Amino acid sequence: MEKRTIVQESLAFHEALASPARYSLPSELLGEIFLRCLPQTNYVTPSLDECPIVLTRVCRHWRAVALSTPRLWASLSISLLRADTTSGEEYKCWLERARSVPLSIRVVHDMDLSDGKEPLSQQWLRPFLRRCYDLWWHGPPIQGLLDNSVESLSRFQVTFHKANFLFSIPSPTPQLRSVVLQSLTYDLHSLRSIDLPWHQLLDLKIHFALVSSATFLQVISLCTQVQRVSVSSICADASSQTDLQPFPLIGTVNHSILRLEVNVIRAGLGNLFEALTLPALEELVIRFCSPDRYPWPHKQFSAFVTRSKCPLKWLTIHRNKSAESHLTEYLHILPGLKVMV
Repeated sequence: MEKRTIVQESLAFHEALASPARYSLPSELLGEIFLRCLPQTNYVTPSLDECPIVLTRVCRHWRAVALSTPRLWASLSISLLRADTTSGEEYKCWLERARSVPLSIRVVHDMDLSDGKEPLSQQWLRPFLRRCYDLWWHGPPIQGLLDNSVESLSRFQVTFHKANFLFSIPSPTPQLRSVVLQSLTYDLHSLRSIDLPWHQLLDLKIHFALVSSATFLQVISLCTQVQRVSVSSICADASSQTDLQPFPLIGTVNHSILRLEVNVIRAGLGNLFEALTLPALEELVIRFCSPDRYPWPHKQFSAFVTRSKCPLKWLTIHRNKSAESHLTEYLHILPGLKVMV
């Protein structure tokens, strides 16, 4: 009896799909429903079995609605190798369907350009990159690809794996507010290879194999409006302050940072606390990559909090038990502080 009920419910469901009622929904409403069926990602990878392509294969009506809904096609993950071989026209048609809607594009540079030749896709891709509000470039840069105006760009992410980290964003980029710089195989010891409008940023993530303290402090001094900062992996030599020589102690002040997240891979966090003053800080997250290898810099942290006079509300310390013995003192200095160790 139960199996029969299930079969009847299934038949009723599929009959409803096949009925004219599904054509009675206004196209605008159906388009909004389609938008909520998109994969939960900023950059859609084309697939015959997923939205939005699968919507064009149900019936003529759905296909017409899908193709006339530009926001369905405003997100795309592009492989340069495929763009230059089998999928270039598919990518181009996809983005053309977005019409004038701002674009969210991820470009995976998976081509071998050692012969010096430019990708064939560069010419048709450049105009679409100009319309991006969200761009993730994955791989080595292509000279001149972003030399033209990218005025609508508000979020930019770049990820390198093999080559030296070298990237610049041309001016003007008046809307750029969020930047992610990432390379798990490259150590960041200077900003000479990175050219960005630091003063505009509100959100910044810097994730490298190693990030020198001096470089991090330079970034903090340049980002005069940034509110949320995440950096990994900070390293500094605890036995000397050569890594911090370009910056006097207690010399780097930033009045805008509300949240700071730091992943520490080597000793030297205390030196960083001594060099920083953050009067607006509300949340601090410290993660030690090696649990309990280095002691928690209690004296330097207390001096940092006292000097900054910040309204710190949340303190999270991961993988360092030596900090636990100081929590009572921190709660006395900062009434209402919520601590997680």
